[in-house]
Amino acid sequence: MAENNVYELLKNDHDNIKNLLRETIQNKDPSQFPKIQKEWESHMLGEEIYFYPALRKKESFMVLERYEEHELGKKLIYELDKLDKSDERWMPKMGVLQEIIELHIDEEEKEIFPKAKEIINEDNEKYILDKIRDEKSRYVKSYL
Repeated sequence: MAENNVYELLKNDHDNIKNLLRETIQNKDPSQFPKIQKEWESHMLGEEIYFYPALRKKESFMVLERYEEHELGKKLIYELDKLDKSDERWMPKMGVLQEIIELHIDEEEKEIFPKAKEIINEDNEKYILDKIRDEKSRYVKSYL
């Protein structure tokens, strides 16, 4: 899908990740974990390298808080990756990851996106969109 702006791209990522997490929890099926891991990591990378830095000078606290949420997500993904999928702790840990990611997404869409629309001009937004697309493409290819 060709998104018209960076907010559509990030929102589509959010929706995709939330759906993957919900399906995994609902079906108690860890087989989607590699896809969740890839999608979340590529999403975070684009935000951390291009989107958040464009906001940091004017919205430092909110941006730094999002970085911390990313770090929690990374830690849980690492733990889930190392834990045997049949371990009784795996699915509850996945539930915690889902809660953290959904809270992060909700706050990002309700707090960060409106602020970003005030801060980032159209040219910079287009640049960020293109860079995130490129980064995601490179990241996905590295997993092939």
